[in-house]
Amino acid sequence: MSENFIRHFVALCGAIIVLLAFLSGYFAGQAGWWWIAFGAIVVYVSVYKLINPGGHH
Repeated sequence: MSENFIRHFVALCGAIIVLLAFLSGYFAGQAGWWWIAFGAIVVYVSVYKLINPGGHH
């Protein structure tokens, strides 16, 4: 895989994640589920551990 393909793939994945986050937040807000925003903490920790699995700097 070329570096250009990887850049486009990562950009596409990021765009899909943002779109899904927006839609889930939109529908949760309409339903009055404000507490669902705490799920962002779980997502943050999960992504952080995925990027830095060993915990070493």
